[in-house]
Amino acid sequence: MTLPRVHVALAAVCALFTGGCATLKQAGPPPAPAPENFFSPATPGEQLRRVALLPLHSGAFPDQNLRALDAAFQSELSKRGLFEVVPVSRARLEALFGERQFASTESLPADVLSRLREECGVDGVLFTDLTHFSPYRPVSMGVRTKLVAASTGQIRWAFDYVFDAGNAVVAEAAKRFQITHGNEQQPLATDGGSILLSPSRFAKYVANETYSSLGHE
Repeated sequence: MTLPRVHVALAAVCALFTGGCATLKQAGPPPAPAPENFFSPATPGEQLRRVALLPLHSGAFPDQNLRALDAAFQSELSKRGLFEVVPVSRARLEALFGERQFASTESLPADVLSRLREECGVDGVLFTDLTHFSPYRPVSMGVRTKLVAASTGQIRWAFDYVFDAGNAVVAEAAKRFQITHGNEQQPLATDGGSILLSPSRFAKYVANETYSSLGHE
């Protein structure tokens, strides 16, 4: 079936995390308002308990360049605890449909949603497009994503934004995220600035901000 398109109005840049390190100097720009560049229906539909997370779609980058980004988005979505996340690999997509990725705005084979529902036992499908990606400083990443009810094709949530570390507010928000959420596997600069040098770490910040509005129905 063909999914309807959603035109999401882009609003102010994403929220800064209020948590952080006591030694962080508040020299950067003030916190930005919470993201408003998302869509959810006025009347909620059925509760989604299991959601198939499809791999990132990109027309510019090969699969092997997207593995770390796929993992970052899967990790941050799972942390939300809104539903059980069922990752669908590119290999499984290819086995089921002969395609390794699907975009959120393209015309889909008629049986995509029904087969994912049957094969994966899900009641929702989450499509994510990498609309822009520059891994060089200042790193930037564009994300367009859409959550669809598998039984009806109803769009339950959609989001569209470009996160650009060249914007001082975005850079400061990413550094605060790194300070708050970094761990021993991801060594930190004292000001969180290492996230601006690592596309995979920046992707975790982007995923966290993207999913922050999910469930706001």
